[in-house]
Amino acid sequence: MEIDTITIILYSVNLVYITTCLYGGLLKSFYVPDAYKEVFGELYPAHNTLANMFMMQVLELPFVFWIWKPEVLFCVNGASMLFVISYMVVLIRGYFFLDFTTPRKLCVFQLPASLCWLGLLLPVFGIIEFTPLFRTIACVVVMLVVLWYMSLLDRCRLKLVGQIREIDENEFSNDSDFPVKFAKSIMWHPLIVCLVLIASFLISLPIAKIVRDLILIVMNIWLAFNTLNPHRNAKKLPLDLKKKDDTETTDASSKYRLSEKYCKETEQKIVDVIRSKNLYLEEHITMNDLIDLMHINRNYISEVIARSKYQSFYKLINTMRIEHACEMLKADNTAKLEQIALSSGFSSGSAFSQVFKRIMDVSPKEYILKIHAE
Repeated sequence: MEIDTITIILYSVNLVYITTCLYGGLLKSFYVPDAYKEVFGELYPAHNTLANMFMMQVLELPFVFWIWKPEVLFCVNGASMLFVISYMVVLIRGYFFLDFTTPRKLCVFQLPASLCWLGLLLPVFGIIEFTPLFRTIACVVVMLVVLWYMSLLDRCRLKLVGQIREIDENEFSNDSDFPVKFAKSIMWHPLIVCLVLIASFLISLPIAKIVRDLILIVMNIWLAFNTLNPHRNAKKLPLDLKKKDDTETTDASSKYRLSEKYCKETEQKIVDVIRSKNLYLEEHITMNDLIDLMHINRNYISEVIARSKYQSFYKLINTMRIEHACEMLKADNTAKLEQIALSSGFSSGSAFSQVFKRIMDVSPKEYILKIHAE
């Protein structure tokens, strides 16, 4: 392929990328789906941050006018990487943790990225010569800043995955039942975008930018489609906090709604029902199954379990499973662990070993040795 053809493709793809970014920015700034107008702020709490991230891609415009200059390619790749990754941190914190920051704090947070971008502009305007030494120094400085932003992004990711697991533990009794698809996407999508941007910056070749822009164009189109055709259902709060009954506390400032007496009584009822019906031995028992048996408000049961020594439905069921497994091991410490695991409600021997170690602080084999020693 001739260089002229590559230049034309590079120019066209870059222009399409900038256009889709501007469209995405305007769309997120001004478009509100009719079905979600009343709860738009709840469903899309960080839409302004996302819009700003899109609009920042106008920094790619110099490349349209100086497409043949390697220093311009280096500069726009660096700018895109710096601002997308830094805004991604703000976006995830705002969307998932409702961590809205002031414009002043945002400017301070973006200051390292802005200073790096200004440094990359120096050879573009001929203030500094674009030498191999400048490129090496710029790469080191920019990558240090990017790695700092990525460390913050990874902290957000880990925190989010932890919260997703906490939600799963309030609904399911087995790790294999956790709906991990969303958690995995949160774990990998930001990382993939970061790696694509970093690779394009470090390689700094026209073909690398073409590939990068095509990937980001597809993502922009996907986002625009999902914005224009929203598929997320608007959810109302599960409990009307204005309604109170005699089970609730009278202290309005308390973070709990239920009285201590009610919690203790209900906790005992929950434990009695689970034990009497051997629910913990069922592999796929869920919170919904317990609610159907207890006929108690989901929010009440969730609070009772959260305030108990078990803290979550997952730990409640698995504590009973481990207690059952310990009784089986004491009765016959020569039994196969896989059989004990399945008889205790676990999906596999490996899942049993992990949960056993987490609850008992020793492995099943160490526990057996302890029984022998006694």
